[in-house]
Amino acid sequence: MLGRRRLIAGVGAASAASLTAPSVNAAATVAFTHGVASGDPLHTAVVIWTRVVSKSLGPVTVAWEIAEAESFDRVLQRGSTTTDASLDYTVKVDVTNLEPGRIYFYRFMAGDAISPVGRTRTFPQNGHDPLKLAVMCCANVGQGFFNVYRHCADRDDIDVVLHIGDYIYEYPPGENSDEEIAMGRRIAEPRKKLVNLSDYRLRYGSYRIDPDLQEIHRRHPFIVVWDDHEIANNAFKDGSENHWSSEGTWEQRKASAIKAYFEWMPIRPLTPDPTGRIFRCFDIGELATIVMLDTRLYGRERGPGGANIIFVSQPGENGEPGIPIPYDARQSPPQARPDMIAQVGGDPEKLPEGHIFMPDFVRYKAEVLYAERSILGAEQEAWLADTLKASKARGMPWQILGQQTIASTFVPVDPSPHMDPAKAGRFNTDFFTRMRIQEQNNMPFASDAWGGGYLKSRDRMIGALRDHANNTIILSGDLHNAWGFVHKDDAGEMRAFEVTTASVTSPGMESFMGTRGPAMAAAMRAKNENLVYAELASRGYAVLAVKPDAVEVEWTFVDTVTSKTFTAKVDQRITVVARTPKSAMHFVSA
Repeated sequence: MLGRRRLIAGVGAASAASLTAPSVNAAATVAFTHGVASGDPLHTAVVIWTRVVSKSLGPVTVAWEIAEAESFDRVLQRGSTTTDASLDYTVKVDVTNLEPGRIYFYRFMAGDAISPVGRTRTFPQNGHDPLKLAVMCCANVGQGFFNVYRHCADRDDIDVVLHIGDYIYEYPPGENSDEEIAMGRRIAEPRKKLVNLSDYRLRYGSYRIDPDLQEIHRRHPFIVVWDDHEIANNAFKDGSENHWSSEGTWEQRKASAIKAYFEWMPIRPLTPDPTGRIFRCFDIGELATIVMLDTRLYGRERGPGGANIIFVSQPGENGEPGIPIPYDARQSPPQARPDMIAQVGGDPEKLPEGHIFMPDFVRYKAEVLYAERSILGAEQEAWLADTLKASKARGMPWQILGQQTIASTFVPVDPSPHMDPAKAGRFNTDFFTRMRIQEQNNMPFASDAWGGGYLKSRDRMIGALRDHANNTIILSGDLHNAWGFVHKDDAGEMRAFEVTTASVTSPGMESFMGTRGPAMAAAMRAKNENLVYAELASRGYAVLAVKPDAVEVEWTFVDTVTSKTFTAKVDQRITVVARTPKSAMHFVSA
């Protein structure tokens, strides 16, 4: 008998209270408890995926079939492969010799078990047939139900899903009550911070028994790229703010996270590239090139913020660093308190309530913000330029960049006039004071993103778009709310439109700051000329309908993630019009 613990192996028996594994025959010796998935579609190939749970601890042979009809009346291809514990019993097959622009159905068999039937597709090789793609990010299973996944899964008009990061979160789950769990705040396994290979595998397994996540994978092929939380918060190539030496080396942890990612995701190559390379591109007929970038692990240098913050300080002696001066932030503007230097001694933990260390924005801009650093690395920057050149040479009207963090530079506004203090989350009055000071000093938001910490790298990217692309859409996520930005070059010509998708469940400004969404969004747009759309209160996803002469963008939101009963609506539509010999690239709001 295959017991429940083996059925949800890779999840953990304790998850019975929070994530429910699918029901199976108790007498079964094998089961496909984690569903099926497909991804990385090409003109004549696609990757199909499953995971088998077996009573046996040894190797398991898994057969697969692919057909044109869900009935499998005529099987086009079949084969078999072997998996074992070294692959966490996952199965990935790169099915080749398919026809371009076709829908296919696939399934797996092992022993007496047959997997659910998956639906996938190949991209067209020629022509300008329209493409519709969904864009998603940031799915924390402890923050709500995956209603966004369910809504997209039920659509028949989606050709491919681009998941641009934070598919899982590495944080330890909260010890939520039964009432909280009933409202979607489910407990993911393992109940600890993810550090080693078994931890990451267990977390993926915990996610992948969710029925809504299973269904979107079953119905639509995915093209994926990681952000930071698949590894550790605010990761870069050499470390993370959420990694400590007591947890082992960063390289060991990164290698474990990458291995688990490639095991559990329907992605090429079937096994990880030794260098961790994940950037790649896809041509869709003669319509568009999708370019997936890695702004996290491959070439990202450490960004500003954290240890790089420069505070207004009392000058040190003999060239020694100065001691930060406390400021009383209860006054506006905050008042320097040099008399408190000895008492506080540069330790933020000793600051009295309502007091802060004041960033030295003049020095910060000169010495840190505009310093030379790369978010892609030299190799990936060169690859991007070459990929854009090749796409333009083939006559592709559109170049679509799928990546993680916001590329636009934007300045925050003081949230105080636009917030509900009763709903404000973990950020205190000191945080709001810093936001106000950032607004007054025109300091960009999100130092972890292109536009807030890697400005020279971003400017080189926009230059590459100017020189080598036709019309560009930049996709981004990470900040959990929905945004729309215009990118212009130095001559003032629009070079790209940026679509930032809201999160699947992870809370945004409305949770952290208690913001009244429309008022805060209006204030942000008024402050930032390049910001043309903002929705700061909802969970959702973006959809792009790509045509030769235009890309129609719509942002769709669900009304709740705390109940399985929900409604969804489109909040905004924007049409991005391709340049012509007589007109520049531009956008039109519906």
